[in-house]
This record gives sequence, C-alpha cells and structure tokens, in this order.
Amino acid sequence: MMLAHRLGRGLLSAALIALTAVPAGLAAGPAAAADAPSPSAPSAPTPVNLTAAGPFADSFRQSPSLNTVPLHGLNVGLDARQQGSARTVSWTRTSGRWDTQAPPDSAAAQVSTADQPDRLVFTQGVSAVMLGAPVIADADGTYTVSTVVDPAVGESTGNDWASVVLGRSHRATGYVTNGDVDLGLTVTSGGKLSLFHGGGGETPFWQGSVAPADRYAVALKVSTGADKAVTLTVNGTAFTVKGPASVNRWPSSAFLYLGAYLSAPGELTTFGDGNGTGVDVSRIDAAATAGAKPFVDTFDGAPAGTDNGLNDDLSARQPTLVSAGYSAVSGRRGLAATPPEGSVQVNSPAAPNVLSFPQGTAAVRLTKPATADLSGSYTVHARLTPAVGRTSGTDAATLLVSNASGATGAVDAEDVALGLKVQADGSLKLYQAGQPLPLLTAAVAPGGGSFDVSLALTGGTARQATVTVNGSTVFTGATPAALPRDGYVHLGAQRATPGTVTTADDLRVSMLGGLDYYGYFDIMDPDSTNNSVDHSADVAAWTNMNNFVLQDLTDPRYAGFLDYCRPASCVIDVSKQVAVPDPTRPGKNKPNPDAPAALAGLVTRIGGNLDKLSAIYTLDEPYYQGFDAGQVQTQVNQVHGAFPGKMLAYTTDAYRLTAPVPSGVDLVGFDNYCPGRAVVEQDLATLQGALASPDQHLVLFPESIIPGVNGCESATDAVIAGNNTDYRAIAAQHPRVVYLQNFRWLNAQQGSTMPLTTQRQQAIGTAVVNATPQPARAGVGIYRPGDHSVTENSHNDVVIGTSGSSPLFTGPDDVPLAGHWNGPGTDTVGVYHPATATFVLPGADGTTTSYVFGVPGDIPVVGDWSGHGRTTIGVYRPGDQTFYLSDDNANPTYALTYGNPGWTPLVGDWSGSGRTTIGAYDPATQTFYLRDTNTPGGQADHTFRYGNPGDIPIKGDWDGTGIDTVGVYRRADRAFYGSAREGTLTVYGSVFGNPGDQPLVGNWG
Repeated sequence: MMLAHRLGRGLLSAALIALTAVPAGLAAGPAAAADAPSPSAPSAPTPVNLTAAGPFADSFRQSPSLNTVPLHGLNVGLDARQQGSARTVSWTRTSGRWDTQAPPDSAAAQVSTADQPDRLVFTQGVSAVMLGAPVIADADGTYTVSTVVDPAVGESTGNDWASVVLGRSHRATGYVTNGDVDLGLTVTSGGKLSLFHGGGGETPFWQGSVAPADRYAVALKVSTGADKAVTLTVNGTAFTVKGPASVNRWPSSAFLYLGAYLSAPGELTTFGDGNGTGVDVSRIDAAATAGAKPFVDTFDGAPAGTDNGLNDDLSARQPTLVSAGYSAVSGRRGLAATPPEGSVQVNSPAAPNVLSFPQGTAAVRLTKPATADLSGSYTVHARLTPAVGRTSGTDAATLLVSNASGATGAVDAEDVALGLKVQADGSLKLYQAGQPLPLLTAAVAPGGGSFDVSLALTGGTARQATVTVNGSTVFTGATPAALPRDGYVHLGAQRATPGTVTTADDLRVSMLGGLDYYGYFDIMDPDSTNNSVDHSADVAAWTNMNNFVLQDLTDPRYAGFLDYCRPASCVIDVSKQVAVPDPTRPGKNKPNPDAPAALAGLVTRIGGNLDKLSAIYTLDEPYYQGFDAGQVQTQVNQVHGAFPGKMLAYTTDAYRLTAPVPSGVDLVGFDNYCPGRAVVEQDLATLQGALASPDQHLVLFPESIIPGVNGCESATDAVIAGNNTDYRAIAAQHPRVVYLQNFRWLNAQQGSTMPLTTQRQQAIGTAVVNATPQPARAGVGIYRPGDHSVTENSHNDVVIGTSGSSPLFTGPDDVPLAGHWNGPGTDTVGVYHPATATFVLPGADGTTTSYVFGVPGDIPVVGDWSGHGRTTIGVYRPGDQTFYLSDDNANPTYALTYGNPGWTPLVGDWSGSGRTTIGAYDPATQTFYLRDTNTPGGQADHTFRYGNPGDIPIKGDWDGTGIDTVGVYRRADRAFYGSAREGTLTVYGSVFGNPGDQPLVGNWG
C-alpha cells in the first residue's frame, strides 16, 4: 500500500487554493470591492498591429562574392535586394521531396553564383526553399506570384521542372504533389505546364503547354472567391483554370515554395532573369511570422471533420509558430453546455474559409488564453460579420475575453472581462462582468457588413483597455474591474433573425499562454563531439522551437544552420558573446567586457536570418557562474540592446531559485533533474515568487537522457518517460508555463536508446505543434438543496454560471450527476431520485428522459463503461457491494461485486483507456481501491490513502492528462482537493459554495 500525505486544514499552498468569487448569495462573505486605480497606472494600451502586410519582391540581385560556404548567399544582403515589404523576409531550406523532411546540403540552393549571377539557383537533385511569410489575398480577393524560371539551364526539350508551390503549412517540404500542397505549378524545360492540388497524387488537375524557350516568365494569379479561378500566364500566354471539385475555395493565406526537380548531375534550375526580376508577390502577411509570439487563424481550407472543421488542419491554417484549438460552447448565460451539432463550422460549403455560426446563438473558445507579455498588455483582433449578406437588424457577432477557463461565451455573462457585441446595423455594446460600459460612439457605419475589431487589455489592477472597430477607437481608458493577465478569447453569434449566418475570420492574438513551444536544449553544440551537427531534422515532426547552444557563427562547419530554421523557430545561445572563461576559477565564466561588440558582430553574422530567431538564450545559470545580480541584469540589457524585439530566455539552477530574476527577460526557467513532480511544483512556485514581473513566462526542462544528468543517475527510461508526463501535466495546470525545452537530444539513435521517453516526447510535442485537442481539466460545482440550484466553477476558479432553481430537482435527497449523456462534449447536469430509483438526464434538444434503474437504497454511479463516447447510468448496491452498470440506460451490462460493507463507490477512468471502471473508498482508513477494468473477481490495481476522516471522495481529471484521479471534498471547509496519480500530490484546490451544498465535479469545458 502506498501511503500518501494526510491533508490537514490549511496545508494546501496559496498557489493551489483560493476563495472563489461566486454569484451573490453563494459565498459566505461579501464580495470584495474592485481595487482603486494606481496613481501611476499606465495609459490605455495601443492595440498591437497584428495585420501588417504589403507587397514583396526579391530580386536575387547581389554580388557573387557574397556566395560563400556555408550560406551560399541565400539569406545574405536581404535588405539590399528585397523591396516592397514591411520587412525583409528570409528563405528556409526544405527538402523539396516526398519522402523526407531532411533538406540537402546548403549548396543545393544558392543565390547569385559566378555562372548564374543575380538568380536563385538549384544545383542538384530535388530541393526547395520557402519564403518566411505567407502570401495573402488583396482587397479584391486575389494574390499573384510572378517570376522567371529556367527549369534546366541550357535545355529546352526535357522534362526536368521548376515548381511554384502554394501551401497553407509552414512545415511542408515543398514537393508539388504532396498532400499538404494547396496549389502547385510545374514548368518543364520543354514548356509543359501542370497544376496540382494536394491529395491528387502525381496526376495534375490541369495541363497545358507553351512553346519551348530558354526561360519562362510565369505569373500565377489565384482567386480566393467562389470562381476558384487560377490565371496562369507564361511567356505572355494566359490560361484560366478553375480549381478541382475537391477545392472549396483557394486559401486566402499560403506559404510560397520554389523548387526544382533535376534528373541528372550537373544540371541547374534558376529563378530570376538576372536583371533585377527575381520573384514578386502581390502581398504578404508581414506580421504572422515576424516573431514567435503572435497567433493567427485564417480558418482556411479545413476539411469538414468530426467537429465540422473546428479543430481540423490547425497547424496548417494557422501560419504562426503557435497553434491552438477550440471548444464549442453555448454562447448563452448559465451552466456550461455543448451547442447543437453543426452550430459551429469552419470552411463549410456555404461559408468557405471562415468560422461560421449557421444555426443561431453559439460561440467558440480558444483553448489557450491570451496572455500579457512584458508590455503588460495583449491584443485580440478578428473580422466579424454579424449577418452575412445584410447590413441591418440586431443579429450580432461577439468578441470577448473571459476570466473563466470554462466560460460559455455569453458576452453579457459575469465572467466576461471585456466583451464587444457588434450588430449587423453597426450598433455596438461593450460589457464587463455582465454590465454595459459607456462607449465613445454607440455605432459605426456597417459598410460592407464586416467589422475589423481589436481589443487591447492591460492586465492586473491597471485595468486599462482600448477597443477599436474598423480603425476607429470606440473605448479607451480604465474599466471598473481588473482585467486578467491571462484571458480566454471567445468568438460568437447572437441570432435575432431566423436563417441568419454569422461569421468570424482572421483571428489574431499578440501572444497566447499555455503550452505553446516544444523542443530541445542543445540540438546542436559545436563544442560537443557527439552533438556537433544539427539534429533538428531528427525531431522536426514534433518540435517548433529548439535551442542551439554556444553559437558564434564563425566556424563554417556550423554557421549555416539558421538557413534551415523555419520562421521564428530557433533559439540561439549567446553565452560565448556575454561571458568569457575566468582563469581564476576553472570551469566558471565571468562577464565579457567586450560583450556589446561581440553581440553586434553576432547580429551581423546572423544577417537576413534574424527573423528565424524565436528567442535569445542569455547565459545558462549565471548565478552558478558567480555573477551577481547587477552583472546578470547588465548582461540581459546588453542582449536586449543587440536583439530588440526578440524574446530573451534566462535559466537559473535549483539552488538559487530566490535569486533576483532580471527584468526584460521573457522566458524564465530552472534546472533540477529527476526530483519528482512535487519538488518541481514547489520549485516552480518559488521561482514565480522571484520574478521581476508577473508578465514573465516560464520554461520547464524535462529530462531526455540519463548519462551525465545530475539527479538522474539511477533513473530508467520508464522513469524519464513518466517524468515527461508529469511535466506536461504541470504545464497544463499553469498557463504561464509556455515552453517545454527537453534536455537534451544528442543523436538520431536516441529514439532507440531511450524508446519510451522518445515516444512520450513525440506524443507531447506532436500535440503541442498540431494543437491536438487535449482532455479538459475537471471543474467543480455545487448543488444547493435549499433552492435546487446548480452552480459551476471553471478549473481556474472563476464561476461559469448558475442554473437558478432547476426543475430537475424535486426532493431534499436528490443526487446531482454530471456526464456527457449525448456523446462527447461538455458535461451537463442530471439527477437521481433515490426514492424511486429514477435517473433524469437532459437530451441534446433540451428535453429530459427518465430511466428507472435499480431499486431504492442503491447509490447512483455514472460513466462510459465500454468506451462508447457517452455517459450512461449504473448503481451500487451497498447490501451486497455489487455494481450494476448499463450501456443502454436500461439493462445491466456489467454486474460486479467489489468492496466491503461501509465503503463508498467511486468510478472513473483510472487508466486513461476511455472506459470508466469501478473503485471504492474506505472512509474508516481514507483508502482508495481502484480497478482498471470492469471484470469480475479482480483485485485493486491502485491502492493508496488520501484525505482526512470525514472527507467525501470525488474524482476528476485535475491536470488534463486524460486520466481520472481521486480527490476529496471537505464539507466543513467547503474545500475541494484533487490529487495526482496514486494520491501522491495535491494538484488542485478550491474553496467553493456554502455549508450544506453538495459537491459536483464535471468537465465544464
């Protein structure tokens, strides 16, 4: 038996438990007044420009003398040869292939060779490059890419080809027939033309030809409208082609890949005419990939999957480094509920390339919160169309930020920190905590029926906000209540007229909290023999931000790695620039007196690849090195001065967690390997107390290997894999933990030497990179017998809503139940009437159905007994300790005897299998006995103690792992406690409700 610590009163840390704000009449004491504005409160924030865009051209015109190993001129001198854009944009080397992500060596793609000056030149086999900002449509709904290609220099009869590929994904290889290609063009040396759409294999959807020529001037104009038109002009001959039936609309945002297919050694493919015409793009999105922080969702091209496209193709349709998913919510005040099927759709045939609400009032919530960066503010932007095809009436679209992680998306709900309602006629209403706020103007001209809306919030007691609609400021200044540093973004519709369709598009957030970044520390280390090559290709499929340590970009063997980085995806370590060896202390460093010059030199060597950098790693564990706080701050200031606008990262060691964290650092982490989850949680809390700003974000370092890692000497692969699961769970509990940087990746064989760990990291990383929907964390609630009301609390301790007096409940002994009765989705509330052994469950249409099951005196249990995706009923008969579990709400599917007299039944998905299985709690010893299967005669798979005498057993997925764990409700304190697996650690706590309330736990979204 594993003995857990006993929970005494007041032993849960303040970081885990707080008195929850609840509706009037629910809390024992009066609500606290809002904080008075600080005399030094900042002025209202200016919304971040998240939509910067403009034309782009790269002439490829530069001296061949700049084409040197290893960069070969690809990203050299961009500021001189690029024109028209809001910024210079680098190119990324990709494989250009169908069978590997690994690009060829840097000689494969060059700019301005001695024999082919002022051109982009492909010199071998198959290869491609990607432009580091997406092409986007102009106001007329079209975009154009034009260039001059010579598919095979010196030939005009062969079948080797040059390719122009447009694809939504920034993680593609650029091969023209791959499934992630939206539109691909090949031009052969003999003048044959082919257009491809991903998924069609090697068969083009259109073919044509022009007269063979030495070079081909190509212009590809794409319409994102209903005509699906592609106008291809080659050497003056125009072809108009309609997209295939598999295309709903061409995407309004796509990355550009230029590539070559050369069948024989010595052949060359070129782009550009050598006289200043290279590649021209009508418009690029200069904001989406300008850094690692922004989030953008275009809603383009998602297939109609199991949830009507809502969470399909996220990493493709979201061009930013960060991806995030959504939860469909009701859009109405009250208890959480999943809206009817089809209420929320993405890229539907009727509303392509947008988020639409075709069935009335509903909303969606981003699963990650918007978060304030070091400016103290964040901006949310969207384009809202309240009523498609109409500019009159009271149908409305909403954009709001909620305090609650499980909010319903109602713009006038009490959990709303700031929410804007825009009607079809241009009328505006702004809300906070259920109350309207005064606006500078109550309406704007409806124009074409769409409204560009931005909300800028300064978190904390500063409570400053700015709201703009179509470029006009409609609110600026202080709000009555504080605004969250981490707020949950919702888009929604409020229908007044039957048949109205509301849409939202172009959602942009300046920075998201939650787990955004995943990668490895030391992905390449020039000072390490076994790691002196770039291993990022080994882990490319499941990472989006990797740390390259000890780089100075002076050694040509290692200096070209930035050419392979995707936009804003690589962390560079500047230890060599800011510190030098201290000869008086072997193995330690001291500040570099020439750090500013060294940093300036590094910036020069980075050159056009500056936009590849996501963050700058300042110096590893500077206090361990002997630096004092002033030296650490000076170092950070120097790095910030050299890399303005880039995130800075800082790491301390576990023995100096209380040492001052320098200001100006965005990402803060600590080293402490294999100490166990409880210690990591405590270290994290200690570090948070030392932060220079509440707007700094946090990094954790999961272990990847055992040799040479202090603290992990006795660990096994299984232990390290389990630790990685714990780190993911910790991140789920703390929205300010935005980055898991695994320590370390040494070689391609790591997958075989640490298979369990690698598999776990692949699963976690893939979920982060692709924004795979993750299990929702449990929330608590209460049923109040006195007035038959239910109130739900979100996981982050903000009230979602209350039912008022519910007709479901009729007697003082009624038992509240929570489950997803109608299939996957948000849990809703049902009831069990013990006097008649009757379950009453809500249906998807708002009606209820009654089921008589068992006999009076039975104890109700509910769960998904066979993994069917919906909750069904069951009972536990205390007299003979037998569970009767039904898959159809009518007949027992399982009859299992388990437990002892006096024990309390408790069911949950204890193994993460998707099936609810039985368990029991012995109140005399506070011991849980849990089974992983519903088979007769088995012994407990998990036995442990948790809680205190008199506690009521509960269960929930407290940390979003997909596994239910136990908890207790302490009635005298109105306190809920949730544990990690095996009861070893309390990971959730909340004080909620009033004396006499009954506890309720569910997935409220």
